[in-house]
Order: sequence, then C-alpha cells, then structure tokens
Amino acid sequence: MKILLLDNSSLTPCGNGYCVEPKTGAFTVELQDKGNKITIYGQKESAVDTVHTFSLTENNINVSGLKRKRNKLLNYVLLYLRIIPEIFKANFVYIFYPTSFKYIPLLCWIFRKKFGLYVRGMNGIEDTISVWNYKKAFTIFTVSDFFTSMINNKINKNKAHTIKPMIPFSEKDVMFNREYNNSKKTSILFLGRLVHDKGIAELLKAAQILNHKAYDFELNLVGSGEFLQKAKQLIQEYSIDDIVFVRGAVFEPEEVKSYYINAHLYVLPTYHEGFPRTLYEAMIFGTPIITTFVGGIPTLMKDGFNCKEINPKSVESIVEGLEFAINNYHKMTEFAKNGTALVTKIVDGNRPTHAEHLNKLLNHQ
Repeated sequence: MKILLLDNSSLTPCGNGYCVEPKTGAFTVELQDKGNKITIYGQKESAVDTVHTFSLTENNINVSGLKRKRNKLLNYVLLYLRIIPEIFKANFVYIFYPTSFKYIPLLCWIFRKKFGLYVRGMNGIEDTISVWNYKKAFTIFTVSDFFTSMINNKINKNKAHTIKPMIPFSEKDVMFNREYNNSKKTSILFLGRLVHDKGIAELLKAAQILNHKAYDFELNLVGSGEFLQKAKQLIQEYSIDDIVFVRGAVFEPEEVKSYYINAHLYVLPTYHEGFPRTLYEAMIFGTPIITTFVGGIPTLMKDGFNCKEINPKSVESIVEGLEFAINNYHKMTEFAKNGTALVTKIVDGNRPTHAEHLNKLLNHQ
C-alpha cells in the first residue's frame, strides 16, 4: 500500500538527504517493513540544535515537499498545491495531528482518498474543523485514553484508538526493585525537547531560587531544540552554571536509561501535551516524577499517588514542588513505585505497536 505520511514538524536537511525525529523514523521504517511504500511530505527547513537525527534517505524512505519560503502565506499555499499530486498517488494519507496541514483532510475527502489521524497534542483538537476531520477519518490513533474518549464522544463512534507508547522499552525493562540513593546531593533530571513550551525558563529560574536557599542539588537538561541557546544564556545570567548542566540530546536506549536511574527526580514543567513519552520512561525506571497536569497527563498521573503535581508557567509552583520532593523523598519513592506498577500493563509486549495496529486496520479495509 502507498502511504503518504505528514509529520507535524519539518523535514531537516542532513548529509545528502533529510532527517526526522528518531521515534517518527522508527515508526516509518516499521510501517515500510510490513510491505507498505511510504512517502513523507512536509516543509523542508534547516534547523540548529535539532533532534531530527534519523536519516530518511539512508533508510530508503521517500521524501516530498518544498523548501520553506520567507512569505508565510505563499509558503502554505505552495505546500497545499504541491501535495495534491502526492494525494492522488497515495492509497492512504496519515496525518500527525494537530498540524499546519489542517485542511489536508478536506482535500482527501474531495479526492476520495482515505486518511487517518495520529492525535498527539492539544492545540485546536476540539474546534469545528478538527471534529469534522475526525468524522471523515478512516481511523484515528491517540497518545492517551483522554484523547481517545474525547474524540469518540465528539463523533459518537468508537473510531479512535490509544496506541502503545512509541518508546524503545517494554515490560522487560521495568525496574520493580530499584534501590534509591539517599545521597545529600539531589540529582534532578529534565529529558526532552528543549523548547519554550516545556517550561525550561521557569525551571531554570526555580533552580536559581533553590540555589539561593542553599539546597544541595544538580539539574541535568538532556535534550536539544530551539530553546537550547536561550537556556545556556539564562544559566549564565542566573549564575547557576556550576549546578545546571546541558547534556545534549540522547537517543540510545541504554544512555536514556542511565540518565533516569541516576536521577533522584524527573521534572516536567510543560505547558501542553498529549501524553509525554518521558513520563512512561520515568515510571519504567522508577524515577520519582514532578509534572504539570496538562493535556492527557491527568489520565494516568495522580497527585500524591504516582507523582507530585506542579502548575504550568509557575516558577513558585516548581520551587514548592522540588522543595517538597527533596524534603519528603521517602514519599516520592512511594509515588515512583506506584507509577512502576501502573506502567507495566501499558508497555505490555503483547500489545500491538502503533505501526502494527495501523497496518492491521489498513489490510482489513
């Protein structure tokens, strides 16, 4: 089957081809290995400090699209025009959602092409256009039961499905008997994309305040993204370069695991989410979690049971959350053990992967 895939981020030039985020790349390869021919369509745009390191070209994935134009309106008009022949060539169009290509489902409907949606974020997912897209979609996958229930209730059909987390870990990796190091210095971890909406600026300000309060800790920022240079600037401005360390992006599973098991706390002060993969990973490795409750996060995370809740965009809340965690670490380890028990069923190896589930539906049309 010829599948046209629209990721909701740009295609980044790398070497002699184009790259995407590794988990998206792995999904694409798995789908292609099942006998499908995949073309990824999108805006081609160079980026600094990008997490797009998976080479589509080296993995024989077709790429189509246009280089970004300076005029934003012209840019999207040309992108919409250029995709029409790609839609005609495809048997199925799969769209990561929400997206700048919000009206592509309308084109699919006009040209009588089946399409599916992969809903993994909050922005605009309940507006009129999105609800129309859900009604016309052949199938819908989401990152959490919260989104699945919301969509199915909107369209009065059980069309949406919750996928197994797209992470390189399974129930075999779950650490049921993690030993917690109660050393004096608390190691705090943020692992994810370094973008403004992840709450990095507030987290760094909170680190400055905790430093002034004489807490003994270190903060490791593991990731990359467009906020990287600003983060480094703030670290210098706040004079916390001796306790905050920018480690860069990591993709190898063993290296990712190492950061979690060597951290006392995982903190995620994000503004909006579907359901973050990193929360699954922190629960798998028994790392106590401090997180905002946005998007689909409250469907699994419960304050005082498997995590400590903080408020988005609030330096004060991050400070209070970290102080509670440091001063009541025994409670945080109890929360972590509850999270580990919860995540075991979610990463059950018998559950089909995203690619397996989609491929099965497409082959039973």
